[in-house]
Amino acid sequence: MTEKGYLIKKKVLFIDLDDTIITTISGNTFPTDVTDFKIRKEVLDKIVDAFPTLYYVEIVSNQGGIPQFVDEQDFIGKIKAIESFMQKYLRNHTGRNIFVNSMYCPSNAEIDMRKPNTGMLESYSSWEKRELIMIGDASGKEGDFSDSDKQCAENFGIEYIDIEDFLKM
Repeated sequence: MTEKGYLIKKKVLFIDLDDTIITTISGNTFPTDVTDFKIRKEVLDKIVDAFPTLYYVEIVSNQGGIPQFVDEQDFIGKIKAIESFMQKYLRNHTGRNIFVNSMYCPSNAEIDMRKPNTGMLESYSSWEKRELIMIGDASGKEGDFSDSDKQCAENFGIEYIDIEDFLKM
């Protein structure tokens, strides 16, 4: 099997938001405001290339800073715009309708919905685990702020790929 051949059977992609699907325009670690983001086209292109049988993309993101720094309605507008753009982009580049949705946890408390816990993934618990995969940037590698994305995938019993490793495939 080729290096990415096993991705052919994946039906659901869980993917982190910050520094995975989007980065800041400002170059800062954290956005200066709700408009300080750009979509990483290379990530979308790689999704198109790597997942020919994909049905769903579920953006899963810890957003504990929302209550303090951003109006939640502004964030919802931002995430809905990202969902819409991704869905249209994937349809235009695959010829298929791939549903894009998002879930986020606006709390810093250790609750089920906050990664590395699996609350945001639980609606897919009836799926075969081999059909699910998660991509993120919190992988526990040197220089990473956390391993919460990787731990979330492991806690749910699904495969995980670091975003930079995914882009090199």
